[in-house]
Amino acid sequence: MFKELAKFAAGVTAWEALVHLSFGLSGVLPLRLFGITITEPINTVQIILPAAISVFLAYYGWVRK
Repeated sequence: MFKELAKFAAGVTAWEALVHLSFGLSGVLPLRLFGITITEPINTVQIILPAAISVFLAYYGWVRK
């Protein structure tokens, strides 16, 4: 069951990384959402951290025995 949850979470975190990558490439930053300003440094963290977590969860969900 934990492996299936890890697979799902890997997809969710990969999606978040892609959304923030699109924010960075589209030139809409700084962006204000719900009173929170997303600046370029914050957005960079929101690309790298979810991508790394997604890789770890994908490894756990599909590769690890």
